[in-house]
Amino acid sequence: MEKALTITKVESYIISLMGKFPILSYYANTRGWSFLISWGHRLAGLTLVGYMFAHIYTLSLLFTPATFDADMKFLHNIVFSFLEWAVAIPLIFHSLNGGRLILYELFHMREDEIVIRWMIILGLIYIFIVGFFFIEEAQQISVALFWSITVAISLIAFLIVLNKVWVTGNSILWKLQRITGAFMFPMLLGHMLFMHMNYLTGHDSRTILERVQNPFIKGMDFVFIIFLLFHAGYGLFSIVADYIKPGPLLKSLTFLIIIVIAISAFFGIRLVVAL
Repeated sequence: MEKALTITKVESYIISLMGKFPILSYYANTRGWSFLISWGHRLAGLTLVGYMFAHIYTLSLLFTPATFDADMKFLHNIVFSFLEWAVAIPLIFHSLNGGRLILYELFHMREDEIVIRWMIILGLIYIFIVGFFFIEEAQQISVALFWSITVAISLIAFLIVLNKVWVTGNSILWKLQRITGAFMFPMLLGHMLFMHMNYLTGHDSRTILERVQNPFIKGMDFVFIIFLLFHAGYGLFSIVADYIKPGPLLKSLTFLIIIVIAISAFFGIRLVVAL
């Protein structure tokens, strides 16, 4: 018989604090914390989808570097700087919880309490590291070295999950969702960390344009956009399909999602190829 996990004082305090919110308390008592985590995963995903669209639009301004630099200068204030850092919170939650689901579904790791505990610990560490580099704004790291390591880790995660998921009886789209998620887990975390470790890399048009001329970076960005948009599109479809019965409305919303993702893919790939 497995020994029950002992809840720490910190975890007990967090649970009691969250229980003071009426909505959280109601669903925690009636549906359980797993239900809240599931919805938190979806809300974090929706937040990241919105950020993704905004990110594509902002990068499209690189076709007129002066406009891009002017926008970055306008956004360089305490409000937008805080929001830019705050994106790390839904990113780390969605990424780590996605990793937890893969461990649960494919590797049969059922110790949710232990995984969630480490998810919170590692998530907080990551968020504070991002915040530290964001405040410093003057870090330097080799682009080739950083992304070579990150891509290698992503490929390892991709191949491990591919080996596990491909023999299951689930749909091809379900399989691709897990595979792309495994690949992007290190990539997304690396992307945000790198942008804040090298401030100019994400905020100065000249630095960005010099970086994307590298064939390795260009190829990596191309794969990243395809995987990211598929993952986002299928995630949106999954949410819609859970709450709308099969019929004309579901078909219409599915078509709308496909159109939006296709348009985003066009502009994203155009950015990678043309810049």
